[in-house]
Amino acid sequence: MTKSLISTQLLHHLKGGECQTLDMLDSDVRLSLSRRQFIEAAGFLTMKGYLERVERGCYQLTQSGRKAADEGLVIPIGGGTRVQKHRRSPRRNSLRQRAWNAMKISGAFTLSDIVLAAAQPTDKQPESNLQRYLRVLFQAGYLTILPVKARSTKPHSNGFRRFRLIRDTGPLAPVWSQQKSLMLDFNLTHDGEVTPCK
Repeated sequence: MTKSLISTQLLHHLKGGECQTLDMLDSDVRLSLSRRQFIEAAGFLTMKGYLERVERGCYQLTQSGRKAADEGLVIPIGGGTRVQKHRRSPRRNSLRQRAWNAMKISGAFTLSDIVLAAAQPTDKQPESNLQRYLRVLFQAGYLTILPVKARSTKPHSNGFRRFRLIRDTGPLAPVWSQQKSLMLDFNLTHDGEVTPCK
């Protein structure tokens, strides 16, 4: 099933307007979708402005989303979202954009959770890429590290670090400029608000 069909299915499933969690969607027998498909579709609908997070881990359609569902909208193949072109602006379907989408609709998460949700076969070294991205997001104040680690099945392991997004500024993934050691956030200004890392 293509991303456009999955996104369309989720859009129309939520047209009732009630807030639903990923666990509720995951257990709904009317939706034969994997959790990763839910996360990708929810991230895409959020980028389009059709879906919003009402409270932690609970999502419902925006006014635009309800209107689109009522009009029987079918998400086109490719599902392009127009993003203004600015210097160093984020790419729509980059690994880090998909990771940002996954963080926005997750509660607590580990690096492995985000890699599983965001990585595609064509991505090069997704784990090391996202490990660096989580580190700079934390340093720039977008993430917090939770005190309790996720358990590991490996003997003698202390577990995995858990994160939570605490600065959700919008649908576009903040862009890390390695040359200037700055985070650019195009959700806040057209040229990207500059956030220096600590």
